[in-house]
Amino acid sequence: MALIKNVEIYFAKLNPKRPNPKFNKENPTWEVQIRTTDKEKKKEWETLNLAVKAVVPDEGVPYYRVNLRKKSIKEDGDNSSPVSVVDGKLNPIDPDSIGNGSIGNIRVFQYEYTNAGNKGIASVLMGMQLTKHIVYTPQARDDDFEETETETVSSGQSEYSEDF
Repeated sequence: MALIKNVEIYFAKLNPKRPNPKFNKENPTWEVQIRTTDKEKKKEWETLNLAVKAVVPDEGVPYYRVNLRKKSIKEDGDNSSPVSVVDGKLNPIDPDSIGNGSIGNIRVFQYEYTNAGNKGIASVLMGMQLTKHIVYTPQARDDDFEETETETVSSGQSEYSEDF
């Protein structure tokens, strides 16, 4: 296992009961994006065979990012254990409370793979230790619904039904 220390954390989707189905509905994943602006850290990540991408935003400082995932279902069909999330004293943390910009250490499991003649090293997200926990607090949206009256029509005929 590899330990990646002192990284910025973004877009953590680590709720044990709700892995993200966006990329694969049959095998949703727990995932996180790690970032740095440090070129030395970028080199360290590359020596760990992580897929580092350079990002140059329209506004702000350029940075390097790596997306890490863990599938919720193993190759043999068994459920995977969720990604553990702890604080500096190893106490569990609610993964839904992790806000963007939090700082922490990431543990990944790495293994060699061969797929259709291609060889490489895969990295699986295993755990996260937060050293600076920015608490995510959901905010109401400007375009959210507000409370209003609802008209209920019985399941019989309504003014819009047609006789066939």
